Order: sequence, then C-alpha cells, then structure tokens
Amino acid sequence: MIIDSHAHYAHFRYDTEVPYLGMEEGALTVRRGDREALLADLRASGIVAAIEPSIGFEALEKQRERVTESEGFLWEAIGVHPTRCIHTPWKARRTVSAYAESGHPIAIGETGLDYHHPRRLQHRLRQKLWFIYQIKLADRLGLPLILHIREGDRDALRILKRYKDRLHGGVVHCFGGDHRLAQEYIALGFAIGVGGKLLCENEEGRALGDTVKNVKLRHLLVETDAPYVLPEEGLPDCSGNQRKKLCNSSLILPAVISRIARIRGEEAAFVEEQIYQNTVALFHLNIGEEPSEKRSTDCP
Repeated sequence: MIIDSHAHYAHFRYDTEVPYLGMEEGALTVRRGDREALLADLRASGIVAAIEPSIGFEALEKQRERVTESEGFLWEAIGVHPTRCIHTPWKARRTVSAYAESGHPIAIGETGLDYHHPRRLQHRLRQKLWFIYQIKLADRLGLPLILHIREGDRDALRILKRYKDRLHGGVVHCFGGDHRLAQEYIALGFAIGVGGKLLCENEEGRALGDTVKNVKLRHLLVETDAPYVLPEEGLPDCSGNQRKKLCNSSLILPAVISRIARIRGEEAAFVEEQIYQNTVALFHLNIGEEPSEKRSTDCP
C-alpha cells in the first residue's frame, strides 16, 4: 500500500480530462481522464490515500469540497504556500485559522520559504511572518507541518530552531538536498519527502540519492506534488506543448519506491511497507476511516 504524502488533486487542472503520468511494466506512460477517473485509477493501482496540502488562500473552500467528495481518499492540510502568501492580506490569517480549526486537517501546510524568484519579488519578511504564524497555528492544534523550502534552508532552519519547542514533526516536501542538510531537518523531527526527482540521473537526483542512502528509512516519505514536478527523464515522447499539459500522478510512486530500495539495497516490498507506516504515524492517519475528532483552538 502506498500513500502520496503530497499531491494537489483538488487543482483545477483535474476538473476536466487531462493527460497524466502512469506506469506500465516499469516505464512511464500517458493516460487520460478527469479527477474522478484518475482517483479511481489510483485506487486500483494500490495507492490508498493522498495528502492534499493547501496552496492558495483563495482555494481553501474548493479544496475542502474536493476532499469531502473523495470519500476518505484525500486527507486535507491547511496553509498558505510561501509564494502565495506574498499576495495574501495579513488579515486573511483569521480565515486560514478558521479553516484549520474546522473540518479535520491532518497538518498545516504547505508553508515555509521560497527564494527562487528574484530578490525584489521574494518579499522575504512577509514569507517569514506567514511561516511563523503557521508554525504557531500548528502548535496550537498539535499538528505536524508540511514544509515548502526552496533556496531558503538557512533562514528556514533558523526559524524552526527558534521554535523547536513548538514543533510537532512534519515533512520537508520535495526535498532536493544532500544527507547533511536532511539531518538538520531530521534533528528537528521532520521526515524527508522523496519524489520523482530521484528517478533522474542529474546532479539533483544524485544528491537526493545520497540522502536516501544515508538517512534511516524511518525518516522517508514518498510524494509527487501532482500535477507538478514531472520527472525530467524517462517521459514518453511528446512535444513541448504536450508536456506542458501533462500532469504528474501518484502512479509513478512504485518506481520511486523501487529506486529507493535499489539505492539502499533492500527489498521493494519492505521499503513500501515501512514508508507506508512512516506516513500513517507522522500524520496519525486512520486509512479507510473519516477523522472523528474535531479540533478547536484560539489562535491569535
């Protein structure tokens, strides 16, 4: 059984029929379908759940609708992505908090720091304010964090260490560093999210492979960030325009798990089971059941 620890199946791209990545006999293929067809495809392929983190403040209501419609397949995390928070009014944190207090979110996120834009467009102070607010919100709810850190590890680690007594674990989504950086996050209670980048034979793929080899298996999760972060290698032949329309999917995760197993010299079935258990434990999931306990808080 496999859980995708980070996917965006509430994304509007899945509202209509789209091409999405699949796997056949160990090779990437292209399938077509809308959200309903895709989720049915995932279930039939041994994907038992996916965690659905928020991206934009404006999409929170639509995300919750999609999670409810999935009948226990999608598990909701609430937050504001660092590149979206720079355009989100500070007063909107009250609404974010209200969403987190209602329903049954299993994490806060995705949140963090993203410095890949030019410096003048990063709005670092606003990102840090939102990051700290969401750390505090997660603490008050007793929830783990889903971190999005891109070229901002130094500042992110400084903030996380400052609030280390208020952390309840979590995952560094779409990790791309080496094992030394990974160990800094692990020391703070975070797991490492491994996705399709591991399938690539470039510098980033090799660095991620170094992490997979050198950290303990209990610290690893698998993810796709669907519809984003397509593997850069092994894609079916298609034009540039076709590739722009192609969506990632959790169907690639058996290949990611097989690569993890090969790098570590372990059986794929063993790796799959351990990563499944890691994900269930970190997010306190009851697969096949709806969460029954409503959380409440008084977050400033």
